[in-house]
Amino acid sequence: MDTHSGLKYHYRVWELTGLIQPEGMSRRRFLLYAIILNTFVTLFFPMTLLAKLFYTQSLPELCENLTITITDIAAGLKFLNVFLVLKELKKIRHLVKQLDARALEVNNEEELGVLDRGVRWSKNSFRIFAGIFVFGTCLSCLRVYLSKERTLLYPAWFGIDWRQSDSAYGIIFAYQFLGLVVQALQDCANDSYPPAFLCLLTAHMRVLELRIRRIGYEGHGSRGDAHAKLVECIQDFMQIHRLTNIIQQILSVTCMVQFACSAAVQCTVAMHFLFISGSNDLSAMALSLVFFAAVTLEIFIFCYFGDGLQAQSMALLNAFYSCNWMEQSLEFRRDLIIVMIRTQKVSYICAGGYIPLTLETFVQVMRFTYSAFTLLLKAV
Repeated sequence: MDTHSGLKYHYRVWELTGLIQPEGMSRRRFLLYAIILNTFVTLFFPMTLLAKLFYTQSLPELCENLTITITDIAAGLKFLNVFLVLKELKKIRHLVKQLDARALEVNNEEELGVLDRGVRWSKNSFRIFAGIFVFGTCLSCLRVYLSKERTLLYPAWFGIDWRQSDSAYGIIFAYQFLGLVVQALQDCANDSYPPAFLCLLTAHMRVLELRIRRIGYEGHGSRGDAHAKLVECIQDFMQIHRLTNIIQQILSVTCMVQFACSAAVQCTVAMHFLFISGSNDLSAMALSLVFFAAVTLEIFIFCYFGDGLQAQSMALLNAFYSCNWMEQSLEFRRDLIIVMIRTQKVSYICAGGYIPLTLETFVQVMRFTYSAFTLLLKAV
């Protein structure tokens, strides 16, 4: 049992994009690779998009460029946040291994099944985002292929006349395609690791709930055995509490950036879609819809799994009360009361430290986006 394997896709991407040193690669070679890749792609790629904003001549073109630029800058910030929390990621691996060891020690079939589903959901979160980015990348390439005139994958400024030069256009197109693939990989890992962490954390909470509910009902053990099991569950609860705090530190900035990015992109895409609705540029309309659906789905997934974590945390309180405490010793009941007081404080992840990841928050974000969009319409 290795529930941390639910993040193996993310770690593989972070190795490919120069965040984590792969096994078998020397430190010097890795640093050279990471510096070159992130300088020419992670840093320079969004700068070409940002520079293009100063050369736009119409509002629809500005909206299209702004949508891509906002998304790319937000991706860079999330990528930087992963680099800053690498130490915390190692702590998570250590805590998860301890919780896995406890699950193997108990060796309950239902508990192991819950952890297995948590790993599968963690991997599926990566696959969902991978599908979104692959579809968007293919759509951009298809748009270039169907265009009647020479165009780029994304509007960008390079300071040279690539329309009149075949060699310049080939180099720029190859660079954009490489940058697009690398950025898509970064975005896929950076956008899918929050729900992956939430899936694993929720699974371990569910396992602890099942373990607590069985206390006092298994066999005809003594009161001392029941109290020993309660103490072990309390220790597991403390480990999960530490894991929750670390995940909160890691996801706080990422989720806040995603909320801000999603609201801005939704408004910009809606404005762009209104301006091109009467045109025949079906590829631009399709790309705008993909961006709108992608950013909306991202925050929905964050809030959905965050809401599940909150509900599971509330279930722990009920689990402690549901154990067979009536037939146990006074010491057992005293410890149970103390831990129940702690479990009354529900665990949840907050974006920016104060916006909880719940489905109610998702509705509020959508309402805020609609209000901002109507305000923009009046201003325009």
